Amino acid sequence: MEIAEIKIKSSLILFTIILVNAIGVLLRYLNLDCYFIFFGFRFYLSLFLPLIIIFRSTLFPKLKEILIRPKYNETFQPLGWIFLPLILVLLVLYFTKKIEIGDPDYFYEFGLSSIFDFPIYLIWNLPQLLMFFTFLFFIQSTFNSQFRYTFFIILFLFAYEFVPLDKSKFDIIGLLSLLLMSASLSFLIKYFQNIYWISIFTFTVLWGGLLAFGSNSKIMIHLLFAAQYQSWDGFFEVAKNWGSYLLPTQLAFTLIFISITILIKKSNK
Repeated sequence: MEIAEIKIKSSLILFTIILVNAIGVLLRYLNLDCYFIFFGFRFYLSLFLPLIIIFRSTLFPKLKEILIRPKYNETFQPLGWIFLPLILVLLVLYFTKKIEIGDPDYFYEFGLSSIFDFPIYLIWNLPQLLMFFTFLFFIQSTFNSQFRYTFFIILFLFAYEFVPLDKSKFDIIGLLSLLLMSASLSFLIKYFQNIYWISIFTFTVLWGGLLAFGSNSKIMIHLLFAAQYQSWDGFFEVAKNWGSYLLPTQLAFTLIFISITILIKKSNK
């Protein structure tokens, strides 16, 4: 079978989305984690389960193409997508006098050690990221590189995290961050087909933002950093009422930089 002829049935994709969300809602309802850690490797429900559900032996040729022959081989552009948005956020905060060096708990044990342990954390997350983006590359092949299908599938695979199961306030900031990240990833999958760079990009963008500004999300801390911590205050202390908007702002700049790269790429053709 030719790679171009490989298709995943829409019904199977829909079943995957429904099953992931059903399991996610059930785990949250039972106050159980939607991830597990195995020999240090992180496995989050939305990242590893979709590929397991849809994978068939007929997908091996496409899998080989994804893993062995990535089409995009640039280096500096991905580094720009990762670091320039974070630097821009820091510069805006600095010149508006909304930021100063913080004094967080676990400065050495968590903060500095996370910088030196970055390669380890990346390796621990790489299997689940490769599984997730392999699934999305299959989706892209199925729908002929249509941006909207990849975008909505990413979005719906994480929908259970926003189902209101208690009286807590709806996480509008988290949803906005997911929307921006989904758009960025959908563009990268469509225009820059290198599963390794996309995996590194995804991990490092979130890792860098949370390390700089902190997070109270136990899931994010456990997945991106060390499992023995519940929260992190960040290296920088930001003015009151600004902290919640830093990650969406960083991701918005990231999306802008990726969009500019795409426009330049198209204009050079």
